[in-house]
Amino acid sequence: MRVMSAIFWKEFKGYFLSPVAYVVLTGFTAISGWLFYQLLNYFIRITSIMQGYMVKGQIMREWTLVDDVMTPLYRNLSLLLIIMVPAVTMRLFSEEKKLKTEELLLTCPIRMSSVVIGKYLASLVVLFLMLIPVGVYLAIILIYGTEPDPGTITAGYLGLFLVSFSLAAIGIFASSLTENQIIAFFVCAVTGLFFFSVGLASRSVGTVKFFGHSLDFSELLRQLSLMEHYNHIVAGRIQTTDLAYFLLIIVFFLFGSRVSAESARWS
Repeated sequence: MRVMSAIFWKEFKGYFLSPVAYVVLTGFTAISGWLFYQLLNYFIRITSIMQGYMVKGQIMREWTLVDDVMTPLYRNLSLLLIIMVPAVTMRLFSEEKKLKTEELLLTCPIRMSSVVIGKYLASLVVLFLMLIPVGVYLAIILIYGTEPDPGTITAGYLGLFLVSFSLAAIGIFASSLTENQIIAFFVCAVTGLFFFSVGLASRSVGTVKFFGHSLDFSELLRQLSLMEHYNHIVAGRIQTTDLAYFLLIIVFFLFGSRVSAESARWS
């Protein structure tokens, strides 16, 4: 526990001794604030003109704060996290490798799992601080909105944390593979983009034969898709399988980070 705590404070303070935390926090706050303002402004203007979404002169559904402000905001911000999270995690192991301080960790009689978790927790605190402004937008809607759906809106906010924490685990794994922070950034971003978009391929595949057994490949790709599970949460339909999916992503890549870092001891 002491090792984990020492690693956590070292990494957390390191974020604010460099421009990384300030750039990420300021950038995310500015972009998320601009998106929220644009969506809310459009919602106010469109609801003053018509009652709902119309097709061929008929109202298909009424405009709502959930469907037309918060849901688009959450989905746009989840894509923005593909860029922001790698910027937070890219230095965690790569900087150690580049400065050769990794050798101190490898030669000390400490568990590499404690190092990985300490670094991971430090990144989570930064991501938590980054997502706080979104909670302010949520509060504005709940306080001043007309008949908002607090359950669905709060579930979408929770989904952002799950996505960012999952991407952080991927980012630490990417950082453990190389001493080049730019490469670590792109490995994390590309891997995150893969998990976001893999569900799109489910539309073009069907059942395939595998060693004499039928495999619903489209369903497999949908279950592998991060966006599929995230959409369930944003819609307020939180299922155990969705929470288990994010937990498995986090555990899998943190374990991969531990194995990658530990392997340097025997290389």
